Amino acid sequence: MSLIKNTFWNLSGYIIPSLIAIPSLGYLARHLGPEKFGLFTLATALVGYASIFDAGLTRAVIREISFYRDNLKEVKKIVSNSTLILTVLGLLGGGCIYFGAGNIVNFLNIKDGLRVETKNAIEILGITLPLFLLNQVWLGILEGYEQFKKINFIKTFNSSFIVGLPAFFVFFNNSLIYAVIGLLSARLLSIIITFVACKHHIITSGLKLDRSTATRLLKYGGWITVSNIISPLMAYLDRFFISNVLGAAHVAFYTAPSEGVQRLSIFPGALSRAVFPKLSSLREKKEKNKQKKLAYALMAAAILPLCLVGFIFSEQIMVTWMGSEFSGTPSLILKILIVGYFFNCIAQIPFADIQAAGKSKTTAFLHLSEVVPYFALLFMLVNFYGIIGAAFAWSIRTTIDCLLLVWLNNKVR
Repeated sequence: MSLIKNTFWNLSGYIIPSLIAIPSLGYLARHLGPEKFGLFTLATALVGYASIFDAGLTRAVIREISFYRDNLKEVKKIVSNSTLILTVLGLLGGGCIYFGAGNIVNFLNIKDGLRVETKNAIEILGITLPLFLLNQVWLGILEGYEQFKKINFIKTFNSSFIVGLPAFFVFFNNSLIYAVIGLLSARLLSIIITFVACKHHIITSGLKLDRSTATRLLKYGGWITVSNIISPLMAYLDRFFISNVLGAAHVAFYTAPSEGVQRLSIFPGALSRAVFPKLSSLREKKEKNKQKKLAYALMAAAILPLCLVGFIFSEQIMVTWMGSEFSGTPSLILKILIVGYFFNCIAQIPFADIQAAGKSKTTAFLHLSEVVPYFALLFMLVNFYGIIGAAFAWSIRTTIDCLLLVWLNNKVR
């Protein structure tokens, strides 16, 4: 199946959820209020960062199944070992969030009136982590086989629940806990749907640990984990840093435009997911270069118009979407973040190519080298310019990251 066709199927899985997400986030912002909405986005970012407990296995499973797709015996070992390992890691990670909820609340500098509610919400989120990790790796089985039509039929339902149910629950009670309960309900429904779709692979594979397969998965995934620790940290730290330095009340005015930029990640996400297994399965250098050039062209053609519209009409977008409280500074932040978003999208192609070649160590070392300079830049700009400084720091970092990935990709291929 062609790269364009796979990208189309990936895009189709985002259309309905995005149509639900846009009004859902607007509804949450209006009914929870800026501070609770900001805390909700921080809470969901926390689970996203806790995906470090994935240990890089989802990416490893996609690559391994792409490589061994004609070897049923080896595929069963891959599915069995990844399911077993991630069940253990998910429970470990969820436990860390649950029992560390009090410390997280202290770090976020939350007002006394919201501390108990936020702590309870974070504890509920801890329960969702094992569900999130297993859901991701089971979808990775289908992704390794490039069954994108089936994957995105599943994702249409799963993602719709995840973006829609928090708003549905808040309709009955304007509390942070109800929003998070909606998220937990969505994760439960999602993993049931994914299990049903993948039950043949999961049940026939069983839960038997094979040392050789587990070692191979974890060795590749180990370097992915380094990137999984650092990349989300650099993506989400700005939100937590703003909360710690300026107070949780300021977070929403940064996270709202940041969430808007993430909603624009539909196409780069769809294309990068299609590129990775395709490049992993190809052996001929000429064909790999052809697919990569096509990916660059598709990415640039799709995101440039989005960036121009978002940049020019940022004020109208923020006010219409989130309400009049989000005019002014949030719209300026949206403009700044869109510049970084463009380069972040382009970076998905060399990133996928490097990892498809088995060079996850390269991307890991790149992210390691970026951590200290980015943190220093973020610290300086937030202290001098507040939330606008955080936006500049993020966009500067993603631009430099893109240029370095393109250079490295040309060096290691």
